[in-house]
Parts: sequence; structure tokens; C-alpha cells
Amino acid sequence: MTDPVALPEPVPAPRALVRISDALLAVATGLMLLIVGLIVSQIVARNFWNMGLPRAEEISRLAGVLCVYLAAAVLAVRGQHVAVDVFVDLMPPMPQRLCLILAELSVIAFSALSILGGYLYLFRAWKFRTPALGVQNIWFYSPILLCLGLVIVMAAWRIWSILINERASA
Repeated sequence: MTDPVALPEPVPAPRALVRISDALLAVATGLMLLIVGLIVSQIVARNFWNMGLPRAEEISRLAGVLCVYLAAAVLAVRGQHVAVDVFVDLMPPMPQRLCLILAELSVIAFSALSILGGYLYLFRAWKFRTPALGVQNIWFYSPILLCLGLVIVMAAWRIWSILINERASA
């Protein structure tokens, strides 16, 4: 068995991407706090006043989904997504870079297909409203598509940084 090949340090993210990433992390953290507050209020309302809060349920569901997609963009720019890299670490530098680029291209493809699917869904269902809040679907689901667009930007930057590292180490 060979020793893992150490790649050069990754290119630091541009300030704009770091600021966007930090802002997304702050929003995702705020959404998690909102979810906790809404769940506690639902428990209190059900146990003490024997009433449900359907609006709180719907808001917490949206906040949870947005939190996941916002965090996905943050993890994409930081390269901290869960990855199984045992075999990639054992490869020589060129195949290792190709596997990393292939992984980022698959993230871009998944995000693009998800945006396309979301667009096709919203194209037909934009005018329908959510049950409790009465918000149109376009306003409920379009932030998810925006987050997927940010994931594409972040993954494209990571591909660019891998290519820049390849040129620098050559």
C-alpha cells in the first residue's frame, strides 16, 4: 500500500464567496433558532391551551428546508461535505485531481437538475398556496432554487481552485 499523496494547499476562496458563506451560515443558524422557538411554542400551545399552531408548523418546515440548502452552499465553498475519500487519498496526484473535479461536476449536475425540476414544478404550481400561511408556492420554494444556484457557483469555484492548484504544482 502506498502513502497518501499530499495535494498543495487549496486556493483561498475569494472574499465575496467567504462573505456570502458567512452570511449564509448566520442565516442558517438563525433559522435553526427559529425552528427551536416554533417547536417549543407548539408544545406549549398544545399542552397548556389544547390548540395547534399550523402556521408555526409550516414556518418551521420551510425554515428547516432552507437551513439544509443554505448549509449546503456553505459546506460547498469550504469543502466540508461528507465525502468518502479513502481511495482518492491513495491515488497519485493527477487521478486524485480528476476524481475531485468529477465529484464537483456531479454536484453541479445534481444542482442543475434539481433547479430544472423545481422550475418545471413551479411553472405549473406557482399560483397554488400553502395550506396554513396562504403563501404562493413560488415564494415558498424559490429560495431553495436560489440556494442550489449558490451551490453551483461554489462548486464551480472549487473546480477552478483545483485547476489552479494543478497549474501551480506543475
